[in-house]
Amino acid sequence: MILEKTFHLSVGREARIVVKGQVARNRSEIIIDYEFLIREKHDADFRAPIGPNHPQYWKLKKSTPEKAQLLQLEYSGISRKQLREVTREFKRLAGPGYTFRYQNEIEERTKYLKGIRVSATSRRMLSVA
Repeated sequence: MILEKTFHLSVGREARIVVKGQVARNRSEIIIDYEFLIREKHDADFRAPIGPNHPQYWKLKKSTPEKAQLLQLEYSGISRKQLREVTREFKRLAGPGYTFRYQNEIEERTKYLKGIRVSATSRRMLSVA
């Protein structure tokens, strides 16, 4: 089961959260995994927030899968509220009777995740560009 949700961020960027659920062997448990993608105004397709030209790319490659996913989440601009919203929607679509387990315990580790904050001046400059 896959759920994709796109959010329009205040800096002219779109962020997409892809939630993938895989039914475990006991068929009453779903394992949840996330993927984070972004698209700038001028881009045609969604891409990973940290690519080969990004300054944090080598840190990403040296990290464990869990830390790499947290780094991608941090640079995507998605807030904790948006992440919770998508997770709730995924659980609702899966239906009752399932227990959920996370591939990487990402929700517990997003305590200080705020998303992208833009001042009024920056917002005006972005709208003119």
